[in-house]
Amino acid sequence: MATPSTPIPRIGIPRIGIIGFGEVGSSFARGLIAAGAGDIVAYDVPPGPTERRLALRRADELELALAFDPAALADRDILISSVTQDAADNAASTVAPHVAADAIYADVNSLSPEVKAAVGRRLDAVPGRFAPGRFVDVAIMGAPASDLHRVPLLAAGGRAEELAARLAPFGTAIRVVGPEPGRAAAVKILRSILTKGLETLLVEALTAARRHDVEAEVLGGFLELFDRRPALDFVEFLVRSDTVHSGRRALEAAQSADTVAAVGLEPAMSRAVAARLSQLAGLGLKERLGGVPPASLSDAVTLFDEALGRRPFTERPHGIEHPQN
Repeated sequence: MATPSTPIPRIGIPRIGIIGFGEVGSSFARGLIAAGAGDIVAYDVPPGPTERRLALRRADELELALAFDPAALADRDILISSVTQDAADNAASTVAPHVAADAIYADVNSLSPEVKAAVGRRLDAVPGRFAPGRFVDVAIMGAPASDLHRVPLLAAGGRAEELAARLAPFGTAIRVVGPEPGRAAAVKILRSILTKGLETLLVEALTAARRHDVEAEVLGGFLELFDRRPALDFVEFLVRSDTVHSGRRALEAAQSADTVAAVGLEPAMSRAVAARLSQLAGLGLKERLGGVPPASLSDAVTLFDEALGRRPFTERPHGIEHPQN
């Protein structure tokens, strides 16, 4: 693994282009430059004067070329797209006609697997020099702002192995999870349900706890749950037991929602939890299992998978605006 004090031979060092020079793109550039990958060009389309000044300041600090024309990426070997989520598709369409036919296009944006795969198809469909099969779905599994280019990454795509090999000398940690774009995104975006769900539950519960003057006690009791057993054992306990105890837990969650509402706070998360638990209770798993939880986490997930069924996918506008980098 390379460090700033370990010189890397100039032979074979890839020419890197970064699309979108916000926090993520500039963090990757900062780390890669420090590790010896000095031939980097950034391309950005700032939405306003404030963002433009910030991008120029970041580029000046790194002594890096910042372009506002995609033609500047024409000689790049590796392209890293780090734009806002709603701009990923347009970035691929804009850049594709201008880049080398054999360039690797790595999209690190946080997108659903379906959208990530669609961006790859869009890239393949754009007329120009860009050859099909160059798209790599990359998922960031940490914080680039602190870990820079060494943040854990997952990659999926026909050239994911090549991308990992070409960036490995600089200390970039890429784990390949498959040949089909969208697989890395699926891991990232579904794990986000757990992390983002937990953080929003904590905000709602701790705010309500403060208003009830029991914040320390609530937080302490919650942390004790993690201290009593290993994390995997805790997860297994929750999911396995949910097959037979979701009805009782739905009633408790409904009481929790009322307790949150009583102090003037909208119990959005609490009500959602109660509604999902009520749905699970209606699946009839408790009766089917005779009140005894399944033997393993995998068995429990299999039961839920079968009982919950499948609904046709229909994309719904979420109405959430994406902040600029």
